[in-house]
Amino acid sequence: ILDRVNVPKGSFYNFFESKEKFVSEIIEYYNLDLLEQIDTFIANSKENPVEKIKTAYGFAIKEIEKKGLKGCLVGNLAGELGNSSTECLEKMKKGVKLWKLRFNLLFEQAQEQDLLRKDLTPDELSDIFWNAWQGSLLRMKFEGDTFQLYHTLNLLTDVLFKK
Repeated sequence: ILDRVNVPKGSFYNFFESKEKFVSEIIEYYNLDLLEQIDTFIANSKENPVEKIKTAYGFAIKEIEKKGLKGCLVGNLAGELGNSSTECLEKMKKGVKLWKLRFNLLFEQAQEQDLLRKDLTPDELSDIFWNAWQGSLLRMKFEGDTFQLYHTLNLLTDVLFKK
């Protein structure tokens, strides 16, 4: 990165206290950018809540395909860092929490419209969705295609979560 922006390696610490701080700021920026995109899409979409989820994640899959199946930055960092960095871990947890707030609302609206099962709370549905999605991203990496992403998205929204 320093070579790309033509900054000497010794100058890195003029910009960031540590490599950990640098990575935590990347995570925060990535999360905020992604959440802004989600908020804009949700605000402008006229689809029902389930279709909003499917369209948003369908778009995400297309972006992943364009970028060479690299997956989610936060998911990738979580796999690399584990819990070795408290600061980065907190930024990742905050990002997931903010994502869940948005999707809990969509799941709640879908339940109110009788589009999804009601024996699980919106929070439980978003946990299942998040976990399945991240697992599918991992499979995508070693299988080398996005089939599991599409399959998981459709299986969750059209079968497992369906009323």
